[in-house]
Amino acid sequence: MEEVSEALGKVVKDFLNSTDNISGVYIASLDGLLVAHASRIDVDPDRVAAMVASLSAVGDRVSKELLNEDSSHVIVQASTGYIIIKRFRDFAIGILVQGGDDSTIGLTMLELDRLISLIQKQLR
Repeated sequence: MEEVSEALGKVVKDFLNSTDNISGVYIASLDGLLVAHASRIDVDPDRVAAMVASLSAVGDRVSKELLNEDSSHVIVQASTGYIIIKRFRDFAIGILVQGGDDSTIGLTMLELDRLISLIQKQLR
């Protein structure tokens, strides 16, 4: 797992450096352990990873109970930004945007899909 964490750490750092509007990227195991992260803000990455995994699990449970299918993503939005969380294999991936508005959510989701394709290439 340590090799995977190092490889994904490089992927998320490179990804964060190639974007302007994203404040942080967090990859967590489904049980909430931090796998990799890169951030422009000072927060406890272990704590964020636990929250990302928890929100992913809650979103999936609600979607299964009410819609009879898996959720595709979870968005938590506040007046100062938002976080989009998406599952990929055995990971929950969160992208944090500070200062974004409704018009940037779609672009961030495209960036998240790009990140997942980079992760997928790294895990082959």
